[in-house]
Amino acid sequence: MDASGLIETKIKIAADAAVQSMAAGDDAIAAAVVGRNTNAYLLINSSFLFRETSVKTIQSPRRLLVQITASKQHVRAGTVAVSDDETIAKHYKLISRQVPVSALETAVQQEIGAMGDLIFILIGTIKGIRPHAQTIKGDKVQELRLDPSIGSPIQNAEDGIYCVKNLLPIDELFYFIDHDLREIGGLSDRDRVAVRKGYDEMMDGAVTEVAVPTGDVRRGETVLGKIASSMRSQTTEYAAAIEALRHVPEDQHSLHEVLRIAYNFSADVIPLLTLFVSVCDLKPLVFWCTVKEQWALRQAFAALPWASLGRKEKLEEYRAIVSQARSHAFHHVLPFDTTVEVDLSTLDVRAETIRLFVPFGKKEGRGVHLKDQKLADVLAEFSRAKERPVSNTFWQANLAVMKAASKLAEEVLDTLVLIHDARRAMGRRPGQ
Repeated sequence: MDASGLIETKIKIAADAAVQSMAAGDDAIAAAVVGRNTNAYLLINSSFLFRETSVKTIQSPRRLLVQITASKQHVRAGTVAVSDDETIAKHYKLISRQVPVSALETAVQQEIGAMGDLIFILIGTIKGIRPHAQTIKGDKVQELRLDPSIGSPIQNAEDGIYCVKNLLPIDELFYFIDHDLREIGGLSDRDRVAVRKGYDEMMDGAVTEVAVPTGDVRRGETVLGKIASSMRSQTTEYAAAIEALRHVPEDQHSLHEVLRIAYNFSADVIPLLTLFVSVCDLKPLVFWCTVKEQWALRQAFAALPWASLGRKEKLEEYRAIVSQARSHAFHHVLPFDTTVEVDLSTLDVRAETIRLFVPFGKKEGRGVHLKDQKLADVLAEFSRAKERPVSNTFWQANLAVMKAASKLAEEVLDTLVLIHDARRAMGRRPGQ
């Protein structure tokens, strides 16, 4: 089977799984076909995740239209086609009438032809860090080089020139250079400042080179492959911490691991999911191929205990829950969970003056001035993190979200590789 055929098969399998999952949660789908001699179709929307201000693209009007059939009490997907004009407000809609469609084979070929090149940077091969030289304005050190080809972490290339293989803590670099220069007095304070400034600039300017694929793709060496691998590892670590927390709910170490990983996930992966939403808006073929995983992720988010937290199902709300719970756990050097109010009624803190009609836009000096105003200003600078503790029930349900997000990333990767192979078979190369 060629790559285009594999794409069609992938869509049919994904659509069948999505339809079964939808039917399991909605009796109306089964009721439309079980025991009835009639045609029924399920129009599946082209986006399931929350569409908020972070999504800048417009939802695709191209949607899967799946004929639903029944085998005894089980609902399955029959013919799969693509509808271009049918409106839909929810995640899916039952349709009993015939609507204009494009055959799946035709729609797949159209989308492959309109795919463009830019999307394939996600499956570009990571070549490594680009060598880079940074001038240092020091007395004994004139240049730092970032050179992944050297054999050791740090080397002295020649007088005043030092190479590092990868980015490393600056104290290790200082130790090596100071030891190397020990016979001439070591690294001076002036040179330390110069090296630190230059090293900062070198780290800021470091670039990892990525090559857009033209031939076979090694999934593990691609941008999205690396991301998917990291997500799998983080999910595994999270699952282990959740299991430890389940056995010992008071285990603070396990709770901190859960919060750390959940916070990293919300900070890094949520933007990735927003990217996937936009990719599917612009390239609906990607959504069709991953509709099973898209629906599973939507269900995992919906299963979080939103109601018990008094929250709405939104990605921004999800971020806030995780961030504020993390603050509750980690911001406890100062032992105050609430605002502190001190009774000053018995103290001599009388107001001395009040300033009115200060120039517009000038806040300094405005209002009432106390006897010891400067000390009052310093004390008022203390604040606390916004803290909202969350029960372990949320963190356990969050594991399903992380697993579903990780699986979606893997399936997007596989889909892009399949589309890349199909374009190659059609004689299309990047830039053509």
